[in-house]
Amino acid sequence: MKNPIRKITAAGMTAFAIQLASGAVPEVTGVVMSQASDRLVTISYTLSAAPAVVTLDVQTNNAQGAWASIGGAAICNAQGDVWKKVETGSRTITWHPDLSWPDHKIAAGGARAVVTAWTLDNTPDYMVVDISASAQPNTQKYYPSVEFLPGGILGNTDYRTTSIVMRKIMAKDIEWTMGSTTLETNNRKDREATHKVTLTNNYYIGVFPVTQSQWALIQTSRPEPSFYNNIAYKAMRPVEQVSYNEIRNAANATAENTAYDWPNDPNPGSFLGLLRTRTGIDFDLPGEAQWEFAARAGNGDTKWGDGSAILNSNIDANLNLLGRYYANGGKPGTSDPDASCSADNATAIVGTYKPNSWGLYDTAGNVWEWCLDWREDDITSYNGRININPADPTKTISGATGSTRIGRGGTWNGASGYARPAYRDSDNPSIRTLKVYGFRVVCTAGLK
Repeated sequence: MKNPIRKITAAGMTAFAIQLASGAVPEVTGVVMSQASDRLVTISYTLSAAPAVVTLDVQTNNAQGAWASIGGAAICNAQGDVWKKVETGSRTITWHPDLSWPDHKIAAGGARAVVTAWTLDNTPDYMVVDISASAQPNTQKYYPSVEFLPGGILGNTDYRTTSIVMRKIMAKDIEWTMGSTTLETNNRKDREATHKVTLTNNYYIGVFPVTQSQWALIQTSRPEPSFYNNIAYKAMRPVEQVSYNEIRNAANATAENTAYDWPNDPNPGSFLGLLRTRTGIDFDLPGEAQWEFAARAGNGDTKWGDGSAILNSNIDANLNLLGRYYANGGKPGTSDPDASCSADNATAIVGTYKPNSWGLYDTAGNVWEWCLDWREDDITSYNGRININPADPTKTISGATGSTRIGRGGTWNGASGYARPAYRDSDNPSIRTLKVYGFRVVCTAGLK
């Protein structure tokens, strides 16, 4: 990190710039912060050397002279050359404190703006992607933490209807243990044998599973596939009854189209192909190692993703707080709930339960989530690689013919043991009549 640049403005506020160095280093200079009589704050700066994603913080000092942020919720309504990729040159940010920071008072020299330039291969932790019908490619916004998301991650329903929120997962070169030991209840050691994995890339992953309204915005040729379609609740319920193939390999069909198997790009008419066209972002399904690393959130064997203990393979008091499964409303009787049921039963509105330690919701329960990989019992020698043979994508890495694709995370009508981070399910990639299969998306961590 380069030395910060400070400048005292005429208004007595302090401007402060940070450059995060990785590869080509953007330079932020000439930062000036001022406030007009109508209380509108203007922050001007110059970005040189390289384009960057720019974020903003505002800090005040206390009686001891220590600086502290006023909080992302108070700053997130800033507009102009901020929260996005910014080209080099003279730039301006405007911020109206009265809209998000009521009754603010700033003494002379009592506040400073912190302008941060992120290199394009080291973008901020949160990315918000507009997927509405009017969305334009490559207009995503970036925020340094969840506290900066306008309206709040759960308070702004756009994040579960017309936008997709992505969380950066710092996985590159971190060794971790995939799978589980027999210490975890309901362990299936034929599919969960522990092994060390070191992933080669960081990535973004969806904070929520894809919802019914998000699906409908993209796959307009089959906008309402889900069984649980009560109009009062369906918008933010996870989409289900969608096949792996129609998500990635086929244009509104269930048959496998090997021309679009990973590592090839998705079929342009598939959900992921259409999503890529609308956003300009390389969205895909996660590999199962990517999925498990994110779901574990740094918590090891015998732990749920929030760090609480896995207690039981059937009914688990800790899972009651983390996700929808059969014992906390998913399946209250012997039969599956009716299609018209409220979100108190069957699938839950995404975000109903606690997030894991990295802020991801519904990684335990609600719906199984499709992953890219062909299912194979023994993956211990693959080091987290996606289990598809690049030379022949119809086969596994070992050369066996692929037949079922991996699903992760458990489901609303299953026992707690199936929702463990290590549990590996699988199903026919063409099936789309199961009301338990959905998905979340991943993409590259960094701008192309």
